[in-house]
Amino acid sequence: MAPSDMSATITDHMTTVARDLESASTALANEFVRQYVSTTESGSVDRQAPVEAFDMAVRVIGLCADGLADRGAGAELPAGRGARVALQGKPVAEAVEWLRLLERVVADHVLGHATAGRDQIRAVLGRLAELFDVLCTRELESFTSTYNELAGWQARVGTDLLSCLIAGPAVDASTVNDQARMLNINPHQRFRAVAAYHDPAPTAQQWVRARRRIMEVLWRHDPRREILIRERRGLLLALVPIDRAGPGLVELLTRMLDDEPGRSLFVSAGEPGATLPAAGHSCRQALSALEISIYRDQRGQVTQCTDVILEVLLAHNRWVSKRLIETRIGQLVEKPHLLDTLRVYISCDMALQRTAEELVVHPNTVAYRLRQIATLTGRDMRRITDIGDLNVALMAYDAIQMRRDREEARTDLRARLFA
Repeated sequence: MAPSDMSATITDHMTTVARDLESASTALANEFVRQYVSTTESGSVDRQAPVEAFDMAVRVIGLCADGLADRGAGAELPAGRGARVALQGKPVAEAVEWLRLLERVVADHVLGHATAGRDQIRAVLGRLAELFDVLCTRELESFTSTYNELAGWQARVGTDLLSCLIAGPAVDASTVNDQARMLNINPHQRFRAVAAYHDPAPTAQQWVRARRRIMEVLWRHDPRREILIRERRGLLLALVPIDRAGPGLVELLTRMLDDEPGRSLFVSAGEPGATLPAAGHSCRQALSALEISIYRDQRGQVTQCTDVILEVLLAHNRWVSKRLIETRIGQLVEKPHLLDTLRVYISCDMALQRTAEELVVHPNTVAYRLRQIATLTGRDMRRITDIGDLNVALMAYDAIQMRRDREEARTDLRARLFA
């Protein structure tokens, strides 16, 4: 048979199959509904009203008949199922499963009523496959478009909600609860803030890798993903539900920092809040603890607010900090070597030899400096109470330095988040 005769035969057969599909559309739609509802009851597909499924099937079968007869195939996708699946938060596969099921029903009908040769049947099935591929592609595009819009909206609402909690002033609990429910988050559970900072300043690629490691930990802790996040490159703040089974949040973060991320990440945690509206203080605590962690170069570990609670209080009360410095170590401020010696002496548990080794000086030098400190401050360097008093003054000194850095826009983490 000549190629032109073969082409004409295939075209005639496609027209015949198109007429057959049009006449059998009701029966095929009923068969599709029967199989679709049966699959739905087994739990693998989202349940849909049989009447609606029937109408969708009839329209798709009509589009297939038009395509086989060259009458303008697949002009419009019937029902926009993909967009609805995205809005319902269902997996993307459910946007096209119904089409693939209908394709099998139609293909089985074509094969069951085939009277032509193999080449004609193969051509018809190939054309049907192309038509259903087009329909599936449009459903997936509908899903993707709606999903992206929804994800963007959710990100904006979540960011705005977390920003409101970070800001400080009391927030209306009903407003917070309403926004949380819009995001499918239960606001009546305990939340805890964690913050992470990458140093040195990361490239976009470095931050993507670090952020992915952090989010893997957070999602492992909270598979339901009821997490609120605000971030800038190199800085992330997350408000995480904590009443979850398995290892605690701090434990999981500590394990992560034992690996490669610990060389570049500072991580902190605030105290839990009883509910989402009450969790703003946890955000502020996490950021304050993170600032202290950065100042002390405590990378590779989780600094909890309770670990640095005194420093946090001093950092937020400048008058108290200044008075502590003036009345305890005011005479040492202009003598950095004495301040360093005092700091190391305290960190070495008042052990003279260890202090000398840490400072890389002779023990007699340390002893001489300690006598100078005692003279200038009026404190006994062997008494625990006096040493404790001086240690608090050193914390106040660090708090003032941190405050100065913050005012010079070097460590104001809250300002960076809101930039």
